[in-house]
Amino acid sequence: MKGFNLLKGAAVGLACLGMVLPQTSMAAGPQTAQVAARVQIADVLLTNGTLTGKVVNAQGQILGGSVIKVSLGNKEVASAVAGKNGEFEVKNLTTGVYQISTGQTKAAVRLWEGQAAPPSAKKNVLLVNGPVTRAQLLAGGLGNLSRTQLLVGGALIAGGTTAIVVAANNNDDPPASP
Repeated sequence: MKGFNLLKGAAVGLACLGMVLPQTSMAAGPQTAQVAARVQIADVLLTNGTLTGKVVNAQGQILGGSVIKVSLGNKEVASAVAGKNGEFEVKNLTTGVYQISTGQTKAAVRLWEGQAAPPSAKKNVLLVNGPVTRAQLLAGGLGNLSRTQLLVGGALIAGGTTAIVVAANNNDDPPASP
């Protein structure tokens, strides 16, 4: 009877673990949907076909002389060099979704002309060249562990603890008094 209760406790623990884990972490295929969900497109206003912006490093220092490349799909359509103050202008652009890159940084922007632009459209682009560290503990994982690995590890620990508690509290003994 003790063995059956232990088996039953382990089955309950595994069932709980299956409900806690996201199904995508157990899937065998690549997680392309999550990568696509991370891409953010900024709405930017064109002024007479000209895109303006500024290039800084991760500490906010101006990066004059940076080369800015504007691509449509895989084709580079324009480029510019930032001035001493880090500001740049890219001329002769039309509305559409473009990729802007400089150094290590790539950004997706949707360019709008005049009245067609939504109210949230920005007048300039700010490109931060280099890695940016955000003050979020689990944003990039803990050490070399991803969020999914931390979640699976925590669920395994919780399931193991539950199984031990169930096994330790298993009381098959007959009552002391009839």
